[in-house]
Order: sequence, then structure tokens, then C-alpha cells
Amino acid sequence: FESVKSYEGIHMFLNPLLPLINDPDVIFKFIEAAARIGQVQDVERVCRESKAYNPEKVRDFLKEIKLSSPLPLIIVCDTYGYIADMVKYLSKNSMRQAIEGYVTQMSPGNTPVVVGTLLDVDDGSGADDFVKNILNLVGSRCPIEPLVKEVESRNKLRLIQSWLEARANEGNQETALHNALLKIYIDTRNDPER
Repeated sequence: FESVKSYEGIHMFLNPLLPLINDPDVIFKFIEAAARIGQVQDVERVCRESKAYNPEKVRDFLKEIKLSSPLPLIIVCDTYGYIADMVKYLSKNSMRQAIEGYVTQMSPGNTPVVVGTLLDVDDGSGADDFVKNILNLVGSRCPIEPLVKEVESRNKLRLIQSWLEARANEGNQETALHNALLKIYIDTRNDPER
């Protein structure tokens, strides 16, 4: 099949055998064949269910081929911790809805890394407003301490002030939340004595 570049043949031959295959190269050949013939659901399924593929090789291939759906890439990056790399790719390719969907539906716990990466790759296209929107959508499901660290390390703590105040109004008593608000109030001279 490879000698005649028959991706359909590779796909049809390997599909029923996938549950029995643990060879990363063969799994990659299936992912490649499925992607090249537009079988995005099969790529997604293998990326989600198999742990026998080389994640870096698959990630790089998926970024290169640019499927109609970024979900297989998101699954690989989420499973193997390539969050910053995924956000950079999605941001560069104007796929903000995919980033939004990732943090709201798939992994709100990774919101701090997503926010930090978005602030790093800000190309003047309104990353601050997009970050605020994401945080409002994720709400209290975003872990506070890692978010504060990501934002504060980029000198953007005031960016999340309204989000922090909303968490405080919900009765959240986390130290990181109140310390961050205290720093913001002192920096802005907003009733610093309190």
C-alpha cells in the first residue's frame, strides 16, 4: 500500500487490526492514512484510545497536516502535557473557539497555562480581552493559585482583578486569591489601608 501511496488501502487494512497493534510506527501510519483521506473521527479515536503512539511525532504531524478539526491535536496535547504548544498553534491559526472549548469543556484545570501562553503570544489581537472572556466562561473551575502565578509573573495581575473579585464575592477563602487582591489594591491605591 505504501509503495503506491494508497492511504485508503492502509486505512482499510489497519482499521480492524488496531486493537491488536502496539507498534508506534504502525499506529502512526494509521493516523497518517486516516488524516490524509479525511477520516478525522478515526484520527480522533486513535489519539484518544491508544497509548502506543509517539506523541511528539503525532503532534507534529497533526500540526503540519492541518485537519478540518483541531480535536485530535487537542487530545494529544492534553494527554501528554503539550498545552503551551497547543495554545500557540491554535492562536497562530486563529482557532480561538477551540481554545475556548478546551478550557470550558475539556480541561478547566489547565486554564492557568492557557492564559499564560496567550499572554506570551499576544500579537496585538486582543489577548487581554480574550483571556478575560475565557476566565468568565470557566469561572470558579479555574484553579486560583496557579492562575495568579502565571499572570503575576507577566506583570498582568490587574487583568484578572474582576475575576478575582467575583471569586471573593462567592465566598472563596483561598489565601492566593486574597493576597492577589491585596497586591492589586495596594498597587492601584484602592483603599490600601483596608
